Amino acid sequence: MLKRFALLGFWALCGLGGAMGWQTCSLSSRQPAALPANLKADLPEARRAAERLAETLRLQTVSGQKPFPAEAFDQLHALLPQHFPETFRRLQPRRLGHSLLIHWPGSKPELKPILLAAHLDVVPVAAPESWTHPPFVGQIKDGYIWGRGALDDKNSAWAILEALEALLKTGYQPRQGLYIALGEDEETGGRNGAQRLAEQLRADSVQLEAVLDEGLAIVPGSMIGLEPPLALIGLAEKGYLSVRLRVTQSGGHASMPPRETAVDILARALVRLNQSPMPARLEGPAAQLFDWLAPEMQGLNRVILANRRLFEPVLLRQLAARATTNALIRTTLAPTQLKASPKDNVLASDAEAVINLRLLPGDGPEAVMAHLNATVQDARVQLQPLNDLATAAASVVSSTESAFFALLARSIRQTFDTSVVAPSLVLAATDARHYAPLAENIYRFMPVYLTAEDLERIHGKDERISVEAHAQAIAFYAQLLSGL
Repeated sequence: MLKRFALLGFWALCGLGGAMGWQTCSLSSRQPAALPANLKADLPEARRAAERLAETLRLQTVSGQKPFPAEAFDQLHALLPQHFPETFRRLQPRRLGHSLLIHWPGSKPELKPILLAAHLDVVPVAAPESWTHPPFVGQIKDGYIWGRGALDDKNSAWAILEALEALLKTGYQPRQGLYIALGEDEETGGRNGAQRLAEQLRADSVQLEAVLDEGLAIVPGSMIGLEPPLALIGLAEKGYLSVRLRVTQSGGHASMPPRETAVDILARALVRLNQSPMPARLEGPAAQLFDWLAPEMQGLNRVILANRRLFEPVLLRQLAARATTNALIRTTLAPTQLKASPKDNVLASDAEAVINLRLLPGDGPEAVMAHLNATVQDARVQLQPLNDLATAAASVVSSTESAFFALLARSIRQTFDTSVVAPSLVLAATDARHYAPLAENIYRFMPVYLTAEDLERIHGKDERISVEAHAQAIAFYAQLLSGL
C-alpha cells in the first residue's frame, strides 16, 4: 500500500512538473515589434527645446497657493503663442480659466478622437535653499533642466506641444481627431482645470476613443529582476478616500488621568487598523503586469510567473513585504494627521486622526468603510468619510486589447527600443479620472526614464530632467501622433 501511494505521489509530481514546464515553455512574448520610427516631422533641436521648457519653469504656477498665482499663469499662457506659433495660428486653442483646450480635427470626423492630457501647475517647494539649483530659476546645467515641474508635469505638456508644432509645420493631418487638455490645478484635485475642460467637451458633445495622461513611466528593469528598462502603462488608478476617526471624552488635568483617555482609545483603534489590512488580491492590472512580464523573465522567475495561479500565495507574501508592491495588491491605509490636546498638561477632550486610503479596483468605498468599522469595534470611535463615497472608488480598468493601447505600446517601443512594455496600476490620482465619462479607455504613461533617485525628486528637491530625456519625450509624442 505504501509503495502504491509513493508511486502515485511520484507520478502526480511528474504530472505537475510536466504541466508547469509546458506552461513555462509555451509562453510567447506580448511585446510589439520595435519597428523603426516613422516620424512625419523634423523635431526641434534638443537644446532649443530644453530652453523653451526651462523658460516655463521660471514661472511659479504653484497649485494651492493663496492668493492664486494668476499672474504666473498669465505669463505662462503669453509664452505659448511665442513658442508654438503654428499651433495658435491654425488650431486657435481655447483658454478656459487658466487651462487650455486644443482641438486638431482629423480627416475622418466619423472616428472618435483621442485626448492627450497634462497639467501646468506644480507643487509648492518646502525648502528652496536646500536645492542644488534654485527651484524657479529654470537652469540648464550638466545636461539637465532643473526646476519645479521639470518632471511633474510641464515636461509632458511642453513635449506634447513641441510634437504638435513640428507635425503642423509639415502639413500633416491625422485621420483621427486629437484634443490636448492642459489643466491648471491637477495637484489640488483638478476641479477648476480638468473637470472644467471635461465639462466643456461634454457640452460640445465630444466622445473620446481614449485618453492618455501622466501616471507611470519607464523604470529600471533591475527593480524586478529584468535586464531591459520597463515601460509601465497605467490601465487604472486607485481610488481615494480619507476618513476621520474621532474620540470624545471628558478632559481634565493631566495629573489625574483616567484609566483610558481619548488618546488611548484612538491609538488602539489605529493599531487595530494597522494590524488588520484589507485582503491582498492578485487580479486586475497587477495580474496583467505579471502576465506580460512572464515571457520576458528568465530562470525560476519565469517558471513562477508562468504558473502564477499555482504560486499565488508565495507571490502575495513577497509582494506584501515591500511598500511599493504591497500597494499593487491591496487597499492601503496610512494615518496622516493627528490632533489632541492643545496643552501639554491638559487631557484631550477631543482626539482625532485622519487616515488616507487608496482603494484597489474592486474594493468599493462602502465595503472599505464596513471593514474599518468592523476592525475598530469600538462605539466610542466615530468614523466619518471626508470625501464623497460616490467618487472615492478606483477607476474602471482600461483594455489592453484596444487599438489605441496597441498604438501606445508600439510607439513606446519605436522610441525606447530596448524597453519592455507592460500594463500596471497607478497608485496616485491624476486628472485622467475627470475624463472617464467621455472615454472608452484611459491610459496613464509619461515617456521618461526614471531611476529610483529620480522618483524621489518628484514632489521632492532637485527636480530635473535631462536635455536628452526631454527630446525623447518629444519624439515619443511625435511618433504617437504620426500613428493617428
